[in-house]
Amino acid sequence: MIKEITIIGGAGHVGLAFALICTSKNIKVHIHDINKKSINLIKKGIMPHKEKNGSVFLKKAIRKNLLSYSSEIDNIKINKINVICLGTPIDEFLNPQYNILIDIIKKLSPYLNNNNHIIIRSTVYPGTTRFLHQLLVNNNKNIKMSFFPERFVQGLALEEFNKFPHLVGSINRKSENECKKFLKIFSKDIITMKPEEAEVTKLFLNSYRYIQFSIANQFFKIADSANLNYEKINYAMTHKYKRGKIPSPGFTAGPCLFKDTMQLRAFSNHNFSLGMEAMSTNEGLVNYLVDKIKRENNLSNKIVGILGMSFKAESDDIRNSLSYKLKKILSLHSKNVLTSDPYVKNDKDIKSLNYVKNKSDILVIATPHKIYNKLKTKKTIYNIWIDF
Repeated sequence: MIKEITIIGGAGHVGLAFALICTSKNIKVHIHDINKKSINLIKKGIMPHKEKNGSVFLKKAIRKNLLSYSSEIDNIKINKINVICLGTPIDEFLNPQYNILIDIIKKLSPYLNNNNHIIIRSTVYPGTTRFLHQLLVNNNKNIKMSFFPERFVQGLALEEFNKFPHLVGSINRKSENECKKFLKIFSKDIITMKPEEAEVTKLFLNSYRYIQFSIANQFFKIADSANLNYEKINYAMTHKYKRGKIPSPGFTAGPCLFKDTMQLRAFSNHNFSLGMEAMSTNEGLVNYLVDKIKRENNLSNKIVGILGMSFKAESDDIRNSLSYKLKKILSLHSKNVLTSDPYVKNDKDIKSLNYVKNKSDILVIATPHKIYNKLKTKKTIYNIWIDF
C-alpha cells in the first residue's frame, strides 16, 4: 500500500487535482512546485485556481495533515512514486519543447535511486517517456518509469477522475505492474500499452476534439457569410437527431487542444493537414469576428467591451485564451477596448461587468460565462455561442 507520493508541479491545474484525489484516499502528498505564490495559497487552504469541490478536498487534506511542500529542488522529498505534472509547450515554430522535462529529470537525478518510480502525467511528444528513461539510465539510474495521462475536463478533475478508464504506458513489465498496483487504489479499470501508444492516444483524442470544434466554426462562418441563421440551422441538425451532434461554434483555445494538435503534426512529419486546417479555422475565427464588427460599425469612435477573458466558460484560466487575441486586434481599430471576467484575478486591466457594460458602445461575448445570460442592455452584442 502506497502511503506517500511526490508530485512535481503539484500546485498546477493537473498536479494539484491529482494531489487532492490522492489525499482523498488518505495518501500523503509532497507537493513540489516553483510557484511559491500558489504554494502559499494552498497552505492557507485556498485553491490557486478554479476546481469544482477543490476547496472542500483541500481543507480536508490540510485538516488531516496530508500535505507537505517544497519549492527548491534541494528540499524535495523523493518517494517511491513520483509524479511529474509540468506543462509541455510548443515553440514559435509550432514544434514541441522538451527542455522543461529534460531539465527536471536532470535535477531529480542526484536524488533518485533504483527503488523510485517516475510517472509522467504531462502530455508529451511520442517517445518522450522512453527518452527520459534512457536519460536516467545513461546516468546509472535504472528506475521505473510510466506514462499516465490525465483525461479530465479542466476544473472537473475531482468529479471525472474515476468516470473513465486510466491509460498506462510503462517502459517495462516491472514498471507496469507497480504503476497498476498504485492506480488500483483508485480504480480497477486500467488500460495498459506501450508508452508511445499511450502518448499518441492522448494526442489523438485532443486533436480529434480540436478538429470537431473547427468543423462547427467553419459551418458558422459559411452560414454567417451567406447571411443565414446558424442557430436555426444547428437546431435543425441536432434536434432529436443523434447523428447531428455538433459542438457550438466559439473560441477554441486553452493550454491543451491547440498545442497537442501541433505536437501530433510534428510527430507525423508535418503530414497532418486536418490539424493544420483546424488550427487555421479556430485561430481565424477571431479575425472573422473582428472583420464582421468592422463592417457593421465605425470602430474608430467606438469603445468595445469584451466579456470573458478565460479560455473557456466558468474557468479562471487565461492560458492561450483567444480573448486576448481579440483584444489585441480590436485595439488596432477601435477607440478603446475594455475587458471583464468574473473569475480572472491575475489581469490588472479587467474591470467590473457593470463598468464595461456602461462604458462600452459595443459588447462581445468572448467566453460564455453563465453570468452573461442575465445581461440586459440595448447595446449591440456580438455572440457566436449558439448554446449560450
